[in-house]
Amino acid sequence: MKAAAGRRAALAGLALLVAMGLGSAPAAAQSSGLVGGGFANDPKQPIEIEADALEVEDARQSATFTGNVLVTQGEVRMRADRLVVFYASSRAGGGSGIERIRATGKVHMTAPDDQSASGDWADYKVESRQIEMGDNVLLRQGENVIRGARLHVDLDSGKARVAGGTPSETGGTGRVRGLFHPGGD
Repeated sequence: MKAAAGRRAALAGLALLVAMGLGSAPAAAQSSGLVGGGFANDPKQPIEIEADALEVEDARQSATFTGNVLVTQGEVRMRADRLVVFYASSRAGGGSGIERIRATGKVHMTAPDDQSASGDWADYKVESRQIEMGDNVLLRQGENVIRGARLHVDLDSGKARVAGGTPSETGGTGRVRGLFHPGGD
């Protein structure tokens, strides 16, 4: 039973990195820069997950990492207060399939080239390869900034969409806001 729980925890970490666009995202997404695929990374690099605690609940088919969660693969890092991985029942090969991942509490990702994305929560639906990040979304690459209420990324197509919301969700007017600095070269 402990070995199965350990495998599920390892799968949770791997699925999380794929979920957040760090795994095998399409080439179009990998080159898209500020929104979407700027967090592409080599999926073969080792994945390290640190948290204050891990609780696996087979009855609920979930694994929960809590307290200062840090996921690292290569130069890409994600921090959150809590990470819950929901998995399917055992499959015919003895493994578990990850269905959905939810990160909450000060979700923040950083990548090379001074790129970052943050929000209050992030959801990843594994089968459809859809990521949604919400509430106080802030995308940054160098001095360029995009703010909105929600970020939606389709990992298969590499398309990303930032939507506005209420003024409380965006910390301002409720509209998507972007500030771009032209390059000097």
